[in-house]
Amino acid sequence: MTNRASLRQASPPLVSVVVPAYNCAPFIGEALESVYRQTYGHWEVIVVDDGSTDDTRATLTPHMGKIRYLYQDNQGGSAARNNAVKQAHGELIAFLDADDIWLPEKLELQVRVMRESPECGLVYTDGEAFTTAGTLSPSLLTRRLRSWVRAHGTDDPLVAKGSLFRELFFENGICSASSVMVKREWLEAAGAFDEKLVIGEDYDVWFRLARRHPIALIRRCLFMYPWHDGSVSGPMADRHYRWKEAMLVVIERYLAWAPVDLRQVLHGHLANEYWYCARYHFRLDQFCDARRMLWGCLRHNRLFVPALVFLAASRLGRPAVRSARRIHLGLRRLLRRCAA
Repeated sequence: MTNRASLRQASPPLVSVVVPAYNCAPFIGEALESVYRQTYGHWEVIVVDDGSTDDTRATLTPHMGKIRYLYQDNQGGSAARNNAVKQAHGELIAFLDADDIWLPEKLELQVRVMRESPECGLVYTDGEAFTTAGTLSPSLLTRRLRSWVRAHGTDDPLVAKGSLFRELFFENGICSASSVMVKREWLEAAGAFDEKLVIGEDYDVWFRLARRHPIALIRRCLFMYPWHDGSVSGPMADRHYRWKEAMLVVIERYLAWAPVDLRQVLHGHLANEYWYCARYHFRLDQFCDARRMLWGCLRHNRLFVPALVFLAASRLGRPAVRSARRIHLGLRRLLRRCAA
């Protein structure tokens, strides 16, 4: 005779799909359709409208029979996700940004890995970035993450599994919240999304989960990430720098958790990342932001001479800096002619 515990184990777990929505009328319909096309059918969808001022609510009208719709005054994506998690009934939580698209087998494969690896607190997948012109990148796995995959392969060629904690100090290898499924109880234990963070709030949560649990990666493109100016991450032209600065905020928060053997290398890495962002702001004559990044660089490497030079130059004012740039460019051109 089958007991109740075995019946619960055999029944498919409910997946709560969390969709924060803000002014996303052009995109959210396709995002929701990608949930309906899932080969795994035991899910609920919770859409939290974060005070949209466009036609988001009207766009959702045909979907109201398939979703749970919650409205809140505009508080940001973190608050929307936190609200949805509080209302969720599922044992598992899957996040879907309102402009992203899931491929049909995403939930099925993630639930399978969750059941086969119950020690894992988080399972995520590879994805593809695209624009209106077509595929921008067929894989979102970074070079550093590829090294981790080689070191943490499993009997399943599609799955890598292990601690990702050390790697997270150098980059957010979990490329999008839309790739992630977590166990609700462990997400609640790790803590909510920080509602003060506009970018990097997911990275912040992954850090806390990775400190406690192994992470599993499904090495297959199972979501589509659109590359467009309408993203919360801001215009495409400066998105890379915004991401880096958001990552630095999160890493600084958890720097005390870094393994001792990692700290010297990590200080050098952080100095370089601050320097990279400082030069970006300096090129745009954003001297206040540049100084903030330069001081960050010097916190991690007091003898970073270029940062000291730029810090002094940032106090000269815009006309003096522009004159120095012209002189520098003139000298470079002269040296090129002499070398030719």
